[in-house]
Amino acid sequence: MTRILSLLAALMLGSAASAHQITVGTLEIVHPNIPTPFAGAKSAAGYMALVNNGADPDRLISATAGFADMTMLHESKTDANGVATMSHVAGLDIPAGETVTLEPGGYHIMFMGLKQTPVEGEMLPVTLTFERAGTVEVEFMVDPPGEGGHDHEQHGAAGDHSHHGPMSTVGMTDPEAITTMLKAQFETPDSPLTVEPITVQGEVAVAGWSQDGRGGRAFLRKDAEGWFVELCAGKDLVTPGMLQSLGLTAAEADGMAEAIATAEAAGGPDLVARLDGFEGTVIVGRGAAHAHGG
Repeated sequence: MTRILSLLAALMLGSAASAHQITVGTLEIVHPNIPTPFAGAKSAAGYMALVNNGADPDRLISATAGFADMTMLHESKTDANGVATMSHVAGLDIPAGETVTLEPGGYHIMFMGLKQTPVEGEMLPVTLTFERAGTVEVEFMVDPPGEGGHDHEQHGAAGDHSHHGPMSTVGMTDPEAITTMLKAQFETPDSPLTVEPITVQGEVAVAGWSQDGRGGRAFLRKDAEGWFVELCAGKDLVTPGMLQSLGLTAAEADGMAEAIATAEAAGGPDLVARLDGFEGTVIVGRGAAHAHGG
């Protein structure tokens, strides 16, 4: 049964490129891939299927890549109210006899602080560490933009790198697009930016960010050109009253405030304290993205 799942996963993950897989012990790693990001992108997402043919569970506990400053396991999810979040996870369980798929809108590997722009067709080395299978060197194939995981919506024609505005986020989920935009706009080689957690509700979002030991929260809005930062603030930003003042209804504000609190609590008290530490409110706006060549 697991062999059939492996073959099906390979077909789904490698629909537009030759699927490849690696076997380590009883674990199969099927078509590890990175959809091609736009030129100059500061982050990219990695996907694959993990097939456990053994009788014992395993767990993916870390990933590292020389082409990125930081590599983390993330999970994107959307609740019943349509609120999407992306947050760091400590590991990914792979039950015995089952297949776990990393795909857009779910679990994925985030490569942040890219030192080079992945080029379609390249094979990029990544080190994966599992509790039982140990450490294995894997090559991630750079797939056409918008591919990876199951079929995923593209903002434009397949293979077309054009986009709806100054920054292409083709093939990315909203949290991935927000991370990419924030890093492109505010990160520098000497000051890496960490973006988490991200809570999305419709066309607005709140993202926590950390840089040089400091942090804060960004309120983002989505328009025809994509996501942009409307303002940055600290603990005041996650109050229902503040969210209502930014255009959410009372019910939307309450739901989003609760979702933000839950996502941030998962990061621990130090993260919450850092995000709370931003003083005042700084209006940013769409013009700042254009000024940064965003």
